[in-house]
Amino acid sequence: MGTVLYHLLESIRFAAVMLKPFLPETSDKIFAQLNTENRGVESLHAFDGMLPGSSVGEASILFGRIDIPKMLKEIETEQEKKQKAASKDAKKAEKITEVPGVITIDDFAKVEMTVCKVLSCENVKKSEKLLKFQLDDGSGTPRQILSGIAMHYKAEELVGKTLVACTNLAPRKMMGQQSNGMLLSAVRDTGAGEELHLIMLSDEVPAGCKLC
Repeated sequence: MGTVLYHLLESIRFAAVMLKPFLPETSDKIFAQLNTENRGVESLHAFDGMLPGSSVGEASILFGRIDIPKMLKEIETEQEKKQKAASKDAKKAEKITEVPGVITIDDFAKVEMTVCKVLSCENVKKSEKLLKFQLDDGSGTPRQILSGIAMHYKAEELVGKTLVACTNLAPRKMMGQQSNGMLLSAVRDTGAGEELHLIMLSDEVPAGCKLC
């Protein structure tokens, strides 16, 4: 019986040595219960690490039994916390969108701003304000946009320029002609009238690029 018990304890010591890198605290508890020290992997070359006749230490539970009802309650509580946090975030987002003039990143992402090259530009007949543009938007099909900037620019000086247009704006008719988008401009009121500047980019920027 003594030999059997010695082999059992020595086997447990082997297991504790090999578990040390993975479960260091548990391994130390095993050594304490065996009342021996961890002499490292070198001590595994021989099956004689335990001192015959020595007393073992006080036994204790290494891995307690899982209280399933308690564990499920903890999981449920954690899920409730996450749901409450998500609900708070959603309410904050709602409050942001309720502020006049404030948009979300999703709203901004809906606007498609495309780099366009001016293929041609001309005044619209019977209109003092409108210029009609044919634009290369990178799609391979010219895009027609009408813009009320004839008071600020001459048609011929815009040919070849690189502009920016909102290209997913719903089409609309102006002076009987369809406009498929809107050119972006910078505008300010000088007191004496409106000052307008078309957004122009370097000619190195290719048509079809998207602003983000």
